[in-house]
Amino acid sequence: MDEPLDSRQLTAFVTLAKTGSYTETARQLYVTHSAISHSMRALETNAGCRLLSRMGKTVILTEAGEALLHHAQHVLEEMRQARLTLDGLNKWGFYRLRLAAEAALAPLFLTTALIKFHQEFPRIVMGVEMLSGCEARALLENNRVDLVLTEKSFLDDRFEFVPLFQDVCQFVVNPRHPWVGKGAVPRDELGKEPCVILRTTGQARRRLEEYLAKDGIVLNTVIELDNVAVVKEFVKQTNVMTILPAWTVRQEVKEGTLATLPLGRKAPEQVWGCIHWRGRPLNHGEATFLQRCREGVATALA
Repeated sequence: MDEPLDSRQLTAFVTLAKTGSYTETARQLYVTHSAISHSMRALETNAGCRLLSRMGKTVILTEAGEALLHHAQHVLEEMRQARLTLDGLNKWGFYRLRLAAEAALAPLFLTTALIKFHQEFPRIVMGVEMLSGCEARALLENNRVDLVLTEKSFLDDRFEFVPLFQDVCQFVVNPRHPWVGKGAVPRDELGKEPCVILRTTGQARRRLEEYLAKDGIVLNTVIELDNVAVVKEFVKQTNVMTILPAWTVRQEVKEGTLATLPLGRKAPEQVWGCIHWRGRPLNHGEATFLQRCREGVATALA
């Protein structure tokens, strides 16, 4: 017969083979003597052959029973290992953490969060891709990563967004720029000033352009770059300006190598967080990692 053998019957069978006694087997398995007898009869019916024989008060195995015992022990050991694996997953989370994140997040909180997470879960293998937001989402769509840390820039019913923090964009210039002395960006000069733009998602770009368009401003973009570090270095060494989230230049502003000026009243907010497939609940490891991210954000932005 092709029907799989019942694991509870196999457990009783292996125990009976060891004890040679229905009574002792029932005692070890916390069931009645009749339950073991019924289970063995059902197992023999299912197997299509005699598995047990009596020799006085002792139960012994037939040749078929001896053959089954070898397989039954192997099957039950595999099931025991499967249980241990599942228990381990429940305790430790996934054995891997596949993450894609925008590179700019690393110095703010991501590096600290990854270190703390590894200290808590040293057995979990981490794969981390530092990419732009568009590239990171592509990895998620192709199931090459499980979590993406990026800006909330589009609505897609396939994904769920878990917010971590929010900020506003600001004009960023080098400290020698004439606007710094004025303490504000003259709206009539803005469309003439050369601008370097960080290439981001289409929706984020449209949101910024629509905000500036309300004042009739079209940016004089001279270069677009994918890397926020390169954008900042470009601004430090030239007279161009850029527009970046305030958190990306916190350290440079403290050091005096960059200066920020407000974008204007009711500047559009940017929300940053984690994207994952909707309907797939976060496992213990992933949920813990996001909590370490929240803690890192709180410390960095304090």
